[in-house]
Amino acid sequence: MTFLQAASSKAPSLGALAVVAGLLGSGALVWTSTEAAFTAVVTNPGNSWTSGSVALTDDDTGSAMFTALNLSPGDTGTKCIKVTYGASQTASVKMRGTQSGSLAQYVNLQIEEGNGGSFNSCLGFSGNLIYNGTVQGFGTSATDFASGVGSWTPTGAAQTRTYRITYTLSPSTPNTQQSSTASADFIWEAHS
Repeated sequence: MTFLQAASSKAPSLGALAVVAGLLGSGALVWTSTEAAFTAVVTNPGNSWTSGSVALTDDDTGSAMFTALNLSPGDTGTKCIKVTYGASQTASVKMRGTQSGSLAQYVNLQIEEGNGGSFNSCLGFSGNLIYNGTVQGFGTSATDFASGVGSWTPTGAAQTRTYRITYTLSPSTPNTQQSSTASADFIWEAHS
């Protein structure tokens, strides 16, 4: 019996083993939690993004450039319109159009792009020819920005261009076109 007592007094108890295991586990936790004690952080604050803008206006005060009535072959007229670019982006501006009516093939157009003049008067205008053809030709060839005419590239707000448009009813307009009509929209489009 003494032998059994001596053997059991030397054997560790389950409680003692649990205490040792707990101490080893907590030591490992303390060691791993203090392992990365040095840290550093840098911040680049306040980043933001704002888009630019493109904007066009004209000085027509909501009026059509031309309302030409009772035309005879050879009749002609000229008007100017000032277009203003009022935005922050550098852009390209092109002129395009639409057309309708059987007389459109007989109304010749000359479109010039330049400076000077306004919707009320072409006085002081000087520029370069950017289109020479018919209303029908303009409305079917300059149908979008890519096929539009002009070379204006404004680089900031409050820049202007004046467009002088001259129409002439062709002297060879046939008699069958009496009381016929033509209509067109002139459109300026900016892309940045």
